[in-house]
Amino acid sequence: MRKLAVSFAGGSAPALLLDHRMTNATIRSRAVPQLAVEITGLPVAPSLRSRITRRIRRALVGVQTSPIDVHVRFADVNGPKGGSDVRCAIDVRMPRTAPMHAEALAERNVTAFDRSAALITRRITRRLLRRQESSRRPKKYYVAKRLL
Repeated sequence: MRKLAVSFAGGSAPALLLDHRMTNATIRSRAVPQLAVEITGLPVAPSLRSRITRRIRRALVGVQTSPIDVHVRFADVNGPKGGSDVRCAIDVRMPRTAPMHAEALAERNVTAFDRSAALITRRITRRLLRRQESSRRPKKYYVAKRLL
């Protein structure tokens, strides 16, 4: 089976290995059960709502616990003054893990979401890889018992 390494902006995040046949339909079929995405704050266009759901589902492909609560908040920081003033904050809560948070500022809500989605995707990927690596190593009591 051929695998693709997907890396994220910034370059410091570990790569997530995905099957080369993994398309949007595959991601939807592997969808995380009981995923609740809540979007609050500034008014959001329907196209951005679907984009948010799609990106969050793609970020959570390897997660096997449920229910997962995702809260996406948009806020206007500077009010009517303008500038880099839309804040997008994403909170992800999964059972038996610490909550994750990512936020970014931009001039438009789409750009702010893209930046914060990239951050939260990296954090989820790191957590999945860390869990996978720790499960592969033998526990110290098992090793000690084998040595005696």
